[in-house]
Amino acid sequence: MKLIKELSVHPRRSLGQHFLIDEKILDQIVRLGNFQKDDIVVEIGPGLGGMTTRLATEVEMVLAIEKDRKLVNLLRTQIIKEKRVKIIHQDAFHFDYQLAAIKTGRPLKIIGNLPFNIASPLTIELLNKGKCIEEMMFMYQKEVAERIMALPGSKNYGFLTVMANLYADIKPILLVGKEAFYPQPKVESMVINFKLLPNLREELENEKFFIMVVKSAFGQRRKKLRNALRSLKIGNLSAEFIESVCNEVNIDPNRRGETLNLKEFALLSNHLFSVLAKK
Repeated sequence: MKLIKELSVHPRRSLGQHFLIDEKILDQIVRLGNFQKDDIVVEIGPGLGGMTTRLATEVEMVLAIEKDRKLVNLLRTQIIKEKRVKIIHQDAFHFDYQLAAIKTGRPLKIIGNLPFNIASPLTIELLNKGKCIEEMMFMYQKEVAERIMALPGSKNYGFLTVMANLYADIKPILLVGKEAFYPQPKVESMVINFKLLPNLREELENEKFFIMVVKSAFGQRRKKLRNALRSLKIGNLSAEFIESVCNEVNIDPNRRGETLNLKEFALLSNHLFSVLAKK
């Protein structure tokens, strides 16, 4: 809070800015991250540098990506003094993670406090970069964290859950109260660790097709598979055709997407892809 007042920083609601100001929580997150001296860490949204300065004492290099131009200027001129930190003015969606990994000669570790409005799409975007990222640790609003950790059949289970489990081992690390932030959000937050897998958890005939199937299954949650999968933009799929494909892999076409686990989604996607390829 002292730094916020000294620098006259006004959090921008449009960017979902809630600065983590609790020193003990910052220390705890870095400790739980188990960082090594030769790690290259990309920090998404360094804010006022509380995490950045701590990471700089633990790892070889911190690439801090900040979208807010005013914060970039403050970080560069008044806050960050460590030579191991590079402040990058960029949108995290547009940063070239693969090039960064190539330049540094090793896979990256990613850390960040993700705003609610970008949490899901950015997580999925990064999970799909397993060759250049080995581990991620993100702070989410509790609602998003619960979706990532959800079990099949629960109300929070959805596309994000399935994709996270396809690409990574997931572990909740720390629950963080509202009072740890400025300004205080309306809900608690949770830190989740992702260890990206060297290969997909399930073998897929076609990864893009699998994603299409999962999206279709959750596109209209109340619809049964026989109807939900008709939204796939491939020909004119009839309910009868979908029912036949489901029955061939022993999946009830009257089930809803929210009840299928990752293995069942892979089984259904692979078989549907093979059948369509033969048509």
